[in-house]
Amino acid sequence: MVPLTRRQLLQQTAAGGGVLSLAGCTAPNLPGRSGGESVPKPFTNDAYTASYSTAGRWLQDGHDGGRTGNATSTVPHGDVDVAWLRRPGTDPHSATAPIAGPNRVYIAYVESPDDAEHSEAYLAGFGAESGEQQLDVELGTGRVAGLALVNETLLVVTRGPDYEQAVLTALARIDGSTHWTETIPDVTGSPAVVDGTCYLATRDEDNAVYAYTLDGTQQWRTAIEGECYTAPCADSEGVYVGLTDGRIAALDATTGDRRWSNQIATPDECCPDIQGTPTVADGRLYVPGIAEELVAADTADGTVLWRTTVVDDDYGNAIPSPAVTGETAYVTTHHGGLVAIDIADGSIRWQSDETGDDQPPAAGDGGVVVPRSDSVVAYETSDSRAWTIEITVPDIGMAGYVMDTEVALAHGMCYVGVADGRIYAIGSRE
Repeated sequence: MVPLTRRQLLQQTAAGGGVLSLAGCTAPNLPGRSGGESVPKPFTNDAYTASYSTAGRWLQDGHDGGRTGNATSTVPHGDVDVAWLRRPGTDPHSATAPIAGPNRVYIAYVESPDDAEHSEAYLAGFGAESGEQQLDVELGTGRVAGLALVNETLLVVTRGPDYEQAVLTALARIDGSTHWTETIPDVTGSPAVVDGTCYLATRDEDNAVYAYTLDGTQQWRTAIEGECYTAPCADSEGVYVGLTDGRIAALDATTGDRRWSNQIATPDECCPDIQGTPTVADGRLYVPGIAEELVAADTADGTVLWRTTVVDDDYGNAIPSPAVTGETAYVTTHHGGLVAIDIADGSIRWQSDETGDDQPPAAGDGGVVVPRSDSVVAYETSDSRAWTIEITVPDIGMAGYVMDTEVALAHGMCYVGVADGRIYAIGSRE
């Protein structure tokens, strides 16, 4: 086991197990921030690690380079509850979505001193079954944009305090030692990794896509004619980036040559037309548009195959990345709930009653998990709700405060990352 740092040893001395009963499930009692100490106190509920398996991975934001949000891991079912809960550091926030490797779960987060321009970024790793913190690596000054795991290498992207540049850092998975770093212009989001190549999109005046091999060699850089807005998604053939005017820019994955650039999302004068990262799977691109729509296009030439309006009224709310399985695309909408769309023709199969969801869903074996600002909800592969785990929002004196949550499905567990640095592991007794 990797030795704990001084900070980790201090964290591990705080052990507790208080829980609060909530609607048939139990969830940790989470007080607000107090005295700069990490909250909540670590605990483990061993009864709910019974579903843990060494199988299953969630190696990057959106599960894979295509951002499909679809894993083979089983969604916890039956008697479901929180197995463990951790929050690293002393005042973490702006945490990335969690990723899950062979035996660890990772997040990157920021420690915020009084001077936000000097915030320090960290990478934390937790034992996937027990939640024991095993890794804590300082990444330098800045904010975190995302991370990915490829074999024995962790790739972490941090953004500078002035948002004018970013740093791609490669670290050893086991001990967090740095292999190499590369400085590039400011990025749009997390990396997409396919076939050993890491793709990043940059923004503002640069507006380009970069490709790096795992030894830090830049393979190519291609400028985009338009403003990059979303993180890239990729498959073995191409790299795809959503632009503010509703176009998708498609590049050759090997050479970076431009393949096509087509209008996919319906234009809307109010806002950037594509705000959620597109998803690519099996030769199709799925693009969430600002006009309350999901659009499917052929990756070969950008031909639109179908366009489905998922909310009857145009509220102007951005739709996040969908989760795409072999038959269904799942989209969360703020006003229309979870929408299940037949990928063959774009017809809506079913729609949930609950609304207020605006984070990407995750699909797994036997269900779909939807993160919300105050809970995580699992559905069967129908509109039947399987379970709900409540996520307490810290009392920080902000009315209507929204806490972003994102999920990863791996090891038969559901790992939930919260923007304030909390990470939950949800499992079952079965």
